[in-house]
Amino acid sequence: MRLFISLLFSISVTASFAKIKAVKDTTNFDSIRNYEYELEGLSNNIINGEDQATRITSTYYFIQTLKKALRINNSFNYPFSTLKTVSIIKPEDNKFRIFTWNLPLDSSKYLYFGVIQMNVKDTFQIFGLYDSSNFVTNPSYAILDNRHWMGALYYQIHTFKHKKKTQYMLLGWDGEDAKLNKKLIDVLWFDNAGQPKFGAPVFDNGGDIQSRMIFTFADEAVMSLRYEKDENSVVFSNMVPPNPLQKGMFQYYLPDGTYDFFKLQKGFWVRYEYLFKDAKDPRLYRKE
Repeated sequence: MRLFISLLFSISVTASFAKIKAVKDTTNFDSIRNYEYELEGLSNNIINGEDQATRITSTYYFIQTLKKALRINNSFNYPFSTLKTVSIIKPEDNKFRIFTWNLPLDSSKYLYFGVIQMNVKDTFQIFGLYDSSNFVTNPSYAILDNRHWMGALYYQIHTFKHKKKTQYMLLGWDGEDAKLNKKLIDVLWFDNAGQPKFGAPVFDNGGDIQSRMIFTFADEAVMSLRYEKDENSVVFSNMVPPNPLQKGMFQYYLPDGTYDFFKLQKGFWVRYEYLFKDAKDPRLYRKE
């Protein structure tokens, strides 16, 4: 079971925010850069610290320092480009950006952390993300908030519409443990109060409508999972066990060389089989 750590991370922080200009505004970048130097060293310790206590302590101070940096006016425009172990992505509409990073544990598991920084005209707001992956019931169907988050290291984001509402698809990686890896497709949206929510019933997985897709496979395997803009599709490796008797034993799942994909149709991401084999007449996926 993943170690639960309580780190004081404010749900939201409000402060004044400079009006966004067409020309990139570098106001206060020098002040933010001083914090970035601290964050760079702490982020390195989170990954490479000799013992778990050092990595946990570095995580705590990383969070506190990042909060200080994000409180500074115009911080949304600062790239934090030296933080090589921290993923920072934002959508096409520039409404927010998401920082995610992970903490390696001695158990060979990972604990994930994140923050959503909103890009509001006159103020900015941040939401801390709390990894609750091991405590979520029915994760493929659950609708979650930022305090009950399916932790992952996000690497791609795509904006789409579902029932005339804007939602954001997130692709992420979770190094589950020494035997397993996971990749997931999650959905971020904001409720009427502006609070972030994760998961939405928009994935048609062979007739089974799910709120997120979670793929579990062997630690040594490499699974491709990417949004392809030209095709407006999410393309991914089909992961299977080499022996039919190993079905459900995900530590043996490997790519079989074929690719399935999700295609956006009337607000739902519908799964099809064999992207390249049947490109002209794709076949709907059906669960066995």
